[in-house]
This record gives sequence, structure tokens and C-alpha cells, in this order.
Amino acid sequence: MILGIGFLIVVTFLGTSLEALIPRKPTAPVQVAQAGPYQVTLQVSPNPPSINQPANLSLQIVKKASGQLVSNARVILASSMQSMDMGTEEIVARSQSPGLYQAQAHLSMGGSWQLHVQITVPGSPAATTNFDITTQ
Repeated sequence: MILGIGFLIVVTFLGTSLEALIPRKPTAPVQVAQAGPYQVTLQVSPNPPSINQPANLSLQIVKKASGQLVSNARVILASSMQSMDMGTEEIVARSQSPGLYQAQAHLSMGGSWQLHVQITVPGSPAATTNFDITTQ
């Protein structure tokens, strides 16, 4: 019984230590992705995001075919950690100017996160894309 508990403690310690030693892919300063007919550009500040403060997310949304800024969209962001279930935080991004939307995400643990972006424009079907963010 005690040997089993000791073994679990050692395995947990080794797993935590290895996680800290494995280099993480840094978050790109600017990421661009396709979401249906839209081109979405994401900037994260600070970069790399910190677990101690919210990450500021700026998204520019453009109609790919025309290059026109999309100003009447509802933009919903959902952040989730990729390596373990930390729950999903849903955020509605606020329009700052034509085509520019901003939000803050609380990425509470170091590691790889996925940001799911859903864009809904009146009269059009919803379009989605994903971005990868790495916190420190």
C-alpha cells in the first residue's frame, strides 16, 4: 500500500518535471486563418501570454474575396487547453472599429491552448476557425 502511494508520488513528480522541461512552441506574433469566406488575423498581447494576467486578443476580419472589412459580425471566442480539461471559456469579442474586434481571455495555466473563433454575420451561415496559443 505505502509502496504504491510512493510510486504514484514519484510518477506525478516526474510527469510535472518533464512538462516543465519540454520546450513549447511559442505563439506566433501574428496568425492568419481562413474562416469560410473570411480571412481572420489574430494578434495576442502580451506575447507570450502570461498566466498571471488576461491575454488581449485582437482580431481583424476581412471578406477574402473583396478585401472588405467585416463590421457587422458577432464574434464568439472559446478557449480550451489542449493537454487537459480546464473547461472552456466563451467570450464575446467587442467591435472596436470596422473589421477590428477585441476580447480578453484568462489562460490560467501554462501550456498549449486552442482558441476557437465563430463569426456570424446577419444573413450568412456561421464560419469558424482555430488558433493555437501557448502560455508561459
